[in-house]
Amino acid sequence: MTYNLGVDVGGTFTDVIVFDEETNELTIDKVLSTPANPSEGVLRGIEEATAKADTSVEELDLLFHGTTVVTNMLLEETGSRVGLITSAGHEDILHLARAWTPGPLYGWIGMEKPDPLADLVDTRGVAGKINSPAGEETQPLDEAAVRTAVQELQAAGVEAVTVALLNSYLNPAHEERVREIIEAEAPGLPVSISSDIVPEYGEYERTLTTVINDYARPQVIQYLDDLDASLEDAGSTAKMNVVRSDGGLMSSTAAKRRPVELALSGPSGGVVGAATIASKKGVPDVLTLDMGGTSTDVSLVEDGTPGTTRQTKVGYREFKSRSVDVNTVGAGGGSIARVQLSGALQVGPESAGADPGPACYGQGGEEPTVTDANVVLGRIPPMVQLGGKMDLDHEAAREAISGIAQQRDSTVEEAAQAILDIVNENMYGALRVVSVERGYDPRDFGLVAFGGAGPMHANALVDVMGADPLIIPPGPGVMSAFGFLTSDVQNEFSETYLETDQDVDGADVHAEFQALQSRAVDWLESEGVTAEDHGFEYYADCRYFRQDIQMSIPVDIDNLRSDAGLAEIKDDFEARHDRQFGFSLDAPLEIANLRVIGKGSIEGVSIEATEPGDSDPSDAQVDTNEVYFDGDYYDTPIYDRTELAPGNEIAGPAIVVEDDSTIIVQPAYTARVDRYANLDISRGDGR
Repeated sequence: MTYNLGVDVGGTFTDVIVFDEETNELTIDKVLSTPANPSEGVLRGIEEATAKADTSVEELDLLFHGTTVVTNMLLEETGSRVGLITSAGHEDILHLARAWTPGPLYGWIGMEKPDPLADLVDTRGVAGKINSPAGEETQPLDEAAVRTAVQELQAAGVEAVTVALLNSYLNPAHEERVREIIEAEAPGLPVSISSDIVPEYGEYERTLTTVINDYARPQVIQYLDDLDASLEDAGSTAKMNVVRSDGGLMSSTAAKRRPVELALSGPSGGVVGAATIASKKGVPDVLTLDMGGTSTDVSLVEDGTPGTTRQTKVGYREFKSRSVDVNTVGAGGGSIARVQLSGALQVGPESAGADPGPACYGQGGEEPTVTDANVVLGRIPPMVQLGGKMDLDHEAAREAISGIAQQRDSTVEEAAQAILDIVNENMYGALRVVSVERGYDPRDFGLVAFGGAGPMHANALVDVMGADPLIIPPGPGVMSAFGFLTSDVQNEFSETYLETDQDVDGADVHAEFQALQSRAVDWLESEGVTAEDHGFEYYADCRYFRQDIQMSIPVDIDNLRSDAGLAEIKDDFEARHDRQFGFSLDAPLEIANLRVIGKGSIEGVSIEATEPGDSDPSDAQVDTNEVYFDGDYYDTPIYDRTELAPGNEIAGPAIVVEDDSTIIVQPAYTARVDRYANLDISRGDGR
């Protein structure tokens, strides 16, 4: 027997899911994360999950890993010391940056701009010029200056070197020669060149993205090497794939070369998994809600495809790297509630994390959190063990919330409800950003809720949004890990084009796409993907001529051979522009960049259907509990999800429990188990 395994490292828990290729059974497990050394939690989770699935590490076939190593490095600024070699006269590029300040109005007053990730003292300018737009050498590279710069940087103790020269996206010859010199002068020193990482115009973004790649690279190399070695010591022969920010996969070897592609590794898996499940059940347009212990990630899936963006943002820094378009807010189960001096109640973004965690964890936490509020209101019943293992301290939760109640002169229940109302409003605001603010009506979408805390809050959100149906997949607390199993190997290949639809025809664009596709083929072959499993997607980054608002437009390259090829692209662009901004212009279309996504399909998991049966769920009822809804307590039945079967219907109010999450069905709603074991929650006959 062979098994595939997905593992996702979160701020509070490390989630693991094991898929049996022969029986199609899924086994899930959660262990507390180990922020000081994430690999410890990963290994413990893998060992526990495989034992729970009655198998071993030796029997794993494929291993899919999402990591927060790069994310945490950028947020905490704990990466490596990077040296930067750039064109003479452009040494201040990272300091000049872009004119941007945080909102709201006058937000710049309190803004503390962080230092660049490559210090000016570790930056060297070298002579040599490539002109634009021809990409011709007008001044030879000063190779002696390059050698001197490398020797100085190595002596200073830099741990990696970035090479970012002006106009290298047009002609990479100088950057490639600098890399050769570095490899000769300082063997073993990691080096990245911007024409490899971001071969597009935009000097600042290209430089910043490549610096971030090197900022993370030494530690990612060490982390993946240690993890590979530990797995090998445990007897594993499984091929490890690392999850990219865009939801695709790449080998650990590729990840060591391009760690910038891992910045949103974890959140992308949940969106991909949710899109797969929703499409399978015939709901291709959904919003996704991933609420964990520290934050909530939301995204929009249209026609079964997760939205992606070329601008990835982590903390203050925004850089060019393809990622799933996720909006994140500091709203999680561990979000701390406080009464401000004004008397207003604030929830988050500060979180109790995994250690000590919410008061109900019984690990010394004393501050009131969202999880404590759910415990106080009975929404996490006394029988529930966190992650299926940890008993919750209900008295500690009530004591923590009572402090808020005293400050607000309210009952404990009213204080707990206020905490939930505020955190729900924070999440609703995030969902509006990815839907309403982009021209979409959330009532036209379903909502897929997952994460350890998402299913507890999702019903309250759809009550406000009008999204329908609400889908709670099996194992919602490990959805990101499940999503990893549904991902494909993929990578992006791009080039700057900068031509208008008046200056080129479809055949010209088709030829450029073909050249990019050949690069994608080479990469897929290097990842071990056979030709019959290759797939490609084509995109044109378009804007109105002399404007700077770009949109990524999917392209059918076969249609480019006809006279209507470019017209189709322009029509699509104008429709999207009008939907998001409310207008279109009478202006030429400019194609700024062309991009090809090379994909290699991997069958990591399959979703099997079961024909629905009886609607009576009584065999799955395990208890009743007094639960607080809408200002009153309801005698609420509690169901064990593992005992529910397709076709069962549950009238709200109700609670459905499983090891990794708790699901709330509000009064006036009904939950139905579909043929794929999802819970569909919609307005119905409630009590």
